[in-house]
Amino acid sequence: MEKKRPFDCGVTRSMEVIGGKWKINILWAISRGEPIRFNQLKRAVQGITNVMLTRSLKELIAYNLVKKKDFNTIPPHVEYSLTEKGASLVPILRTLDQWGKKNL
Repeated sequence: MEKKRPFDCGVTRSMEVIGGKWKINILWAISRGEPIRFNQLKRAVQGITNVMLTRSLKELIAYNLVKKKDFNTIPPHVEYSLTEKGASLVPILRTLDQWGKKNL
């Protein structure tokens, strides 16, 4: 059974999934250049460490917002792209981008 929250709304639940310093930036970067490889993503999300990028990607994959395609090669070749669920966030991200450019 799911734990009851004192303040349970869609925004709160959404921010539990995509909140934090990096996840929105990661989703935005993937949406602009998918499929994208790890090092390309690291360059696109300036300031993120390998550890934080790896951790954030694992969480986004667990929430089925990002999918990982491993080509099983040496050296490793892995690509990330948005799932259908992740792609449904892109219009919201575009709106946030436009709002930020206009108001900040």
